[in-house]
Amino acid sequence: MLTRRALLASTAALAAGCGPFRSSSDLPSQPEVAALIWRTFSFSGLYYQPSLTFEEPQEKLLRIVATLEEDVDNPNGPATGRYTLAPGLIGQGDYPDPPPKDDDEFAEWIDSIETDLLSISPDMAETLGKRGVILPLERFIAADDQDLTETFYPYVLDQFRGEGGLYALPIDANPLLLYYDPAYLRLRGVSPPDETWTWDDLAANALVLTRRDEEGQVTRWGLMPHFRGLWWALWQNGAEVNDPVTGRCRLQDPAATEALQFFHDLLHIHQVAPPVGGRETWEFYGGMDDTVPAMFISTVNHEPRFDYRLAELPRGKVRSVPVSAHMGLAIHARSGQTDAAYTALKGLLQTMQRFVGVPAQREMVARLPEIWPTLGPAQLTALQQSMEFGRAAPWDDRAWQVMQHIVDGLAGGDEVATVVNDACAVLEE
Repeated sequence: MLTRRALLASTAALAAGCGPFRSSSDLPSQPEVAALIWRTFSFSGLYYQPSLTFEEPQEKLLRIVATLEEDVDNPNGPATGRYTLAPGLIGQGDYPDPPPKDDDEFAEWIDSIETDLLSISPDMAETLGKRGVILPLERFIAADDQDLTETFYPYVLDQFRGEGGLYALPIDANPLLLYYDPAYLRLRGVSPPDETWTWDDLAANALVLTRRDEEGQVTRWGLMPHFRGLWWALWQNGAEVNDPVTGRCRLQDPAATEALQFFHDLLHIHQVAPPVGGRETWEFYGGMDDTVPAMFISTVNHEPRFDYRLAELPRGKVRSVPVSAHMGLAIHARSGQTDAAYTALKGLLQTMQRFVGVPAQREMVARLPEIWPTLGPAQLTALQQSMEFGRAAPWDDRAWQVMQHIVDGLAGGDEVATVVNDACAVLEE
């Protein structure tokens, strides 16, 4: 039985005129067309266009490949690069039963998938790279490609590095932004947030936007500041969760306790944000339009509310914006066509930058007005400025465990000192 790869290769050969009834000596000599496979998980960036219209991931994959094929002048496209590309979504039916119980089993499963290119997340890059399932890309980046990595924001690129090198090139970036309901702000007499907003402005306007009934019960909160953790508050106040070199907990530093006290007061003193943590935050985030907080902090690819607008985070002592990379392109170690796969990777990389909310390359972020024409000048500037002051958002489970501990403790009403001591104990376990 023909494998999928063999079937694709034979189809490409027939398309080139290499039927079984012609001698190879009768044909002009030309490079063989490589039949490549590209498999991807269902990343959130595959669901939304820059216009924020929904599209099925499989449809989007086909449209990305078709766009790449139509770009005949692209030196890394199929026409010049001599390859065909068959995309496929890794769906529910592909998952092993029982599911992988640890990183080793996950890597073993991915190693068994027949593909040349693979779309992965930063944590997958770490897991698969050190187990040899995907290849370090340095070996492919020849002298004429040495500028390739310089086209990316370094803090986005570095999220795909592991012990053995760079394992993927990033497609998208997701800066943390302040979203707001413009119609509701107008109703309450609040001007849209802009780059001049400070933390005090955020708190004061959230108070105006918080709506209560005659009995004083909140019917709409003014703000949801902790849907994606509190990295933004700590970093913008010049604070850290832990020392990057020694690992020592730094939540007891004055800058950290000040930032956490600000969050605590939003919930319990000003009472402008729901005092919830964990899964309860999703209930407010995914509620009806007239109950969702008037403002909340979220990333581009997690924002399902098309009627909201975006602005920069309110300014703290320093400008530091958490930015997460969701999707990168890697080369599967079992590919027998790695040179062609690298060419296709570069071609896909450039094409896909136009199909995500915020691209990972500086040049493409500068071209956001072309990519995302539905956004006004203020929103485009907010995105671009957020990327300029970006910093890699933590993605490992340990960091988020500590952050969730902080959020849950403060949301539950614990004093900052108590939360800090408990979080440091968790961090140093």
